[in-house]
Amino acid sequence: MALGLGDLMLTCTDNQSRNRRAGLGLAKGLSPKGVEVEIGQVVEGLRSVVEVRAIATQRQIDMPITEQVYQIVQQGADPLLAVKSLLARQPKAE
Repeated sequence: MALGLGDLMLTCTDNQSRNRRAGLGLAKGLSPKGVEVEIGQVVEGLRSVVEVRAIATQRQIDMPITEQVYQIVQQGADPLLAVKSLLARQPKAE
């Protein structure tokens, strides 16, 4: 468990994290392909979000952050609107 938490912390805060740099690139308006070109490497999160969403859909699990990331990466949704959508949700135990 502790190793997973460390990976999460570094992914969120370390500028060497491909997933973090991808998120920053998407926020700047780059396409997923443009992000990978800029980074020069494959970004796992851009691919894994498709699989995670498919599993969540199949099992009927509500995963709003995953859904918004999917919408940005696969459907070209505006990241700012995705964040606003998440913040507009009614609070509930999750």
